[in-house]
Amino acid sequence: MAAPCERHIGNRRRDCWWEPIFDTEFALDEEPYDWDLQRDAGPSRRFVPASTLVAQIKPGDTLEIRGILFRECDFQGVFEGNPIIMFDRCRFVGCDMAYSTWRRCHFKECTFDRCSISLATFDACELRGCSWSNIGLSSRTELSRTFLSNPGELIAASVSGRDPRRPTWKNSMHQWFRLRGTRAHLLRTIMLSHATTGDEHTYYKTVRLHELQRSSARVAQDLYETIFGPGWRRLVAMPAMLLHSFNYAIMRTLGALNGWGESAGRPFMALLGCWAAFGFLYSKVPFARSIPSPFQKSFDLTFLIGYGNQVVPGDAALTIVQDIHALAAIVIYSVFFATVISKLSRAR
Repeated sequence: MAAPCERHIGNRRRDCWWEPIFDTEFALDEEPYDWDLQRDAGPSRRFVPASTLVAQIKPGDTLEIRGILFRECDFQGVFEGNPIIMFDRCRFVGCDMAYSTWRRCHFKECTFDRCSISLATFDACELRGCSWSNIGLSSRTELSRTFLSNPGELIAASVSGRDPRRPTWKNSMHQWFRLRGTRAHLLRTIMLSHATTGDEHTYYKTVRLHELQRSSARVAQDLYETIFGPGWRRLVAMPAMLLHSFNYAIMRTLGALNGWGESAGRPFMALLGCWAAFGFLYSKVPFARSIPSPFQKSFDLTFLIGYGNQVVPGDAALTIVQDIHALAAIVIYSVFFATVISKLSRAR
């Protein structure tokens, strides 16, 4: 366990221009806040260490902190519940949580506005129903055995400021693509945390967010290098951007087909839909030679058991339709069985 933080460390508000807490004129009262929540509505511009919270915790009892406003405070140290610390409908405005560790702390319907969770660690925590606005985060934001009910809202609320010393379009684009990479990194951390805690629906939702964010981050970097990279890098970045865009489209399409691994029913229904749609097509389209059993033909192709018997020489239109049918069936078939096998063998 990290040592208690008795004095404020770092100058992030002055130095970290990319963070929402950046303010060169900011003055913080570095006298440790005593956690006397009955005195006022909450601390403002205070140094809030974990060490002064220890006196408020009674072992075996849940410490509940309700409806408190923390305005422009710096939290540092190890905040550890025994068994838990519950922040219920609290508001955190302009707060910096760097160099803090939150262990067995629950945040219920709390509001985080213009806060930074960069360099913060959440271990065995829960953040349920929280709202996020203008949040600073980094690849060193750590979550372990922690459940976050709305990771998409947190990621969408993340921001990265521009260097005031270089107010150029190149700098803005650089921060734009770097933020997308940071989002992908944090989503991977959240995904791994959700693999062991929380409900399955949120886990698969996080998988979706991570895969799409990772692909879009690559496209964003390729776009930046296409515009601002050196000559040789531009030549590499342009085809790479097309490849990564195609990968993004594939992931979005196939991910939707099985709910990003959550649903085996979706691809199964897609197989039935494929059989019915092409069966109707074979029965209604006037090909060069009539098809006596259109739905049996569609069944044979959909389940890949009779493609070799379906080729009719001299009918180009039918051959193209059959090829499209077989390709669609292979994709849906593969996704369906991969999903089923993944679910059945997951425990092993």
